[in-house]
Amino acid sequence: MMKIRVHTPFRFTHDNGESQAFTVGNYDVSESVAQHWFVQAHAETIGAVEDTVQDDHEAIYTELREIIAERDNQLVERGTQIAELKQQLEERDTRIDELVLGLAKPNQTNNTGGKNGGNKK
Repeated sequence: MMKIRVHTPFRFTHDNGESQAFTVGNYDVSESVAQHWFVQAHAETIGAVEDTVQDDHEAIYTELREIIAERDNQLVERGTQIAELKQQLEERDTRIDELVLGLAKPNQTNNTGGKNGGNKK
């Protein structure tokens, strides 16, 4: 048995000649009736559509979960890269400070002389 939802009332004649009236609503019918072109023109199959939609949703959910997992891995990698770059930046800042201090010390000791480096008198 299959379920159909009739959206347009109609009268269906079975293979044995028996006639059946369908008004708007839901019906349990045999698969052969549900698959008949005239019935499909006036109704929609309920169970088959829901099963297909459910399968489609599961496939989409699985795909989205995989994408999210991939993005999470990328975020972890980016976090590691950021930490490494911060460490490199701190090392460079330290080196720059050392160089600046190294240049400043000789200038301070030579500052005791006159204009041309000689002693003031």
